[in-house]
This record gives sequence, structure tokens and C-alpha cells, in this order.
Amino acid sequence: MNPHRPSRTATLRVPSRQGPRRTNAGFTLIELLVAVTIGMALTLAITLMLVRFESGRRSTTQLNDASIGGAYVSYALDRVVRSAGSGYTQSWRNSFGCQLLASRSGTTTLPRSTAFPAPFAAVPQAVRLAPVIVHAGIGTDGSDVLAVQTGASGLGESPLRVLPASATTTGLRVAATIGQRAGDLVMVFQGSGTCMLQQLASGFAGGAGQQMDFGGTYADSDINGVRLEDMGLTTSAWVTPMGNVTANRPMFQLLGVGPDATLVAHDMLQLDGTDTVVAIADGVADLRARYGVDTDGDGRVDSWADPATAPWDAASLLSGTAAAQTNMANILAVRVGVIIRTNTPERDPVAPTSIVLFNDLGSTLTATRTLSSAERQMRWRSLEFTVPLRNVILKP
Repeated sequence: MNPHRPSRTATLRVPSRQGPRRTNAGFTLIELLVAVTIGMALTLAITLMLVRFESGRRSTTQLNDASIGGAYVSYALDRVVRSAGSGYTQSWRNSFGCQLLASRSGTTTLPRSTAFPAPFAAVPQAVRLAPVIVHAGIGTDGSDVLAVQTGASGLGESPLRVLPASATTTGLRVAATIGQRAGDLVMVFQGSGTCMLQQLASGFAGGAGQQMDFGGTYADSDINGVRLEDMGLTTSAWVTPMGNVTANRPMFQLLGVGPDATLVAHDMLQLDGTDTVVAIADGVADLRARYGVDTDGDGRVDSWADPATAPWDAASLLSGTAAAQTNMANILAVRVGVIIRTNTPERDPVAPTSIVLFNDLGSTLTATRTLSSAERQMRWRSLEFTVPLRNVILKP
């Protein structure tokens, strides 16, 4: 090897440690727009499903509540109306239509010196004794008002005749006082003119004795010019047990529709010491009633009558005449129609323009409730039921 000859050894290339050039990873603008569009579509679909589910759930809940409320309303009204006339119907020829006189702690409560509280302000202030009276169209939005009067003595319901000329300013005598006790409320009536509410005195205990002693909150010797001592003096007078102030209270109630679609009641005797209106059930927007009348004396309902037309209107039935007494005694049942609505409006109208009650009784007896545009956005339900007046059916 020649040391002066240049070396022919090939020059080795050291490979670069840097790898092949790579493109940066990511999404293009079109890909992002497509992804956003798909996401928005999915979000909208899920939102619509949730909204529809919630709307359906709310509607179902409200309808269920309305159904439950309707069942309770029918039970409450049936319970009150069915027993109407208890305690005095057995002497209906003497008691029906008499003007009711009552006082509390020496202050006359019936007849009233002022109007009944709303929504009963149009009910006459002079109250006459009757199992059920329908005051047609005088309630909220033209609804009816029911006046129901019933005792709760639990006795034989046969009136006791007042012994002639035995009444004084503090009591009277009857054949026997068996079953009577202190605090009991009794009705003293003479003919079909007036009937006085009285209360048996503290410590009184009935038995074979004839004397009834009156005293307490509801006892009064002179109510609106009618004196207790004159009862039975010239004509026959009667006493009938009506219940007690602490238990088995009589129910002399006004029933109707109050503000915000509420079924309300008022105690005409003010046994709780107040003159207030009490709520019974929510969601009741309308209340109507029709009389079931016995026209041939066979003890069965033969026809239905409109309480807005004579002789079945309240003014005619409460006129105090013998014919009015007979007509009241021929009312054997009450057909009640209730319209119930939900409280939460829907986005769109879901109700018809009107609701008709008693459609099966003929065109002259129907009752129509026309709904406004705002009311049509709520869900409505009608309920009808017939309540027999068992005390009137079994009258002598």
C-alpha cells in the first residue's frame, strides 16, 4: 500500500437522527361544523322529549288530582244532602217553611241583620226551614247555592207536643224528656209560622219528667219579637231534638262556589262562634242542581224540575204557603252537577268552548258553562250524581 496514494475508502454517511416530517393532528372547519350541527340536533331532540314528557306527566297528575277531587266533592255533598230534613221532616206539615229564629249569646243571628258573607250575599237574610233549597244562579259566575238544613239528634225524630199553656220565658213542658241532656239544641215551632232554636240548660238530664229547662248560648226568651212563652198558648206547638252543641251538631249550611274555584260552606247557625266561610275542596268552578219531584204521590221521582222556574224557585218554595209546603215535601232527590278544573294552564287550548250539564234531562233542564279563551287553556271535567233525600222519602 502506497502511503502517498490517497485512500479510496468510501465516506460513510451517518443517518440523521431526525425522523420523517409529520403533519399536525386536528379537525377541519367543516368537520367542526358537522359535529356542532349533530350535537345541536341531538340536544334539541332530547329537550323536546323531556318537555313532552314533563307536559304529559303534569297533565296526567292534574287529571288524576281532578278525579280524586271530584270523588271527594261528590262524597262531601252526598253526605250533607242525603240527611237533609233529619229531625223535623216527621212533622213537615207544621215545620216546613217556618221562619227560623235563632240567637247566640242574646244577639239574633237569624234572621240576619246584614247579608251573608260572600259568595252567599244574595241568599235571603230571613231563612225558612226546608230540607234542601236551591238558590239558582246567585253564586259565583252564575252557579247555584244549596241551602241544606238537617238535625243530628240520633233519636226517633218524632216531634214532642208542647203541653198547652206550659211555656214560660225559661222552658216548657212535654209528655216526657227521655233522651235529652244538657247542651242539646231543640227546635220549638208553632204551625208553619215561626220556629225558635233553643238550648237545654246546663245540668239538665232528661227522663220521665215533663219539664224542659232552657239556658246557655242559644237560649233566648224573645227572638225578633217572638216570645217563647207564647208557644202553644193558643195553637199547637211542637219540640223536636236537633243535636248538641259539642257533639252531633246540626248542619244548617250554605254550599256554593267561592273565589279561585273553591267549594265553600257557611254555617248559618254560627255554631263555631264565627261568621266565616270555610273551604271544602279546591278546583270546583261551577255547581248546579235540579230537583227530583214526585208528582203522583207514589214515593218515586217522576220528573225533574229547574230551581230557577216557578213553582220550584226558592222564592216560591219559601213563601210559607200550604202549596209551598207540599211542593217541598214532593222533592225526593237532588241531581247535582259539578264542573272541576285544573289550576295550571296549558300552552295551547285543550278544552271545548262550553260544558253542558244534565244533557240527558232534556234541553229545558240543561245547564251550560261557556269557557273563555283563558279558561280553555285549562283542563276541565264534569261530574253528575243524584242524592236521594231519605228523610223526605220516609216522611209520613
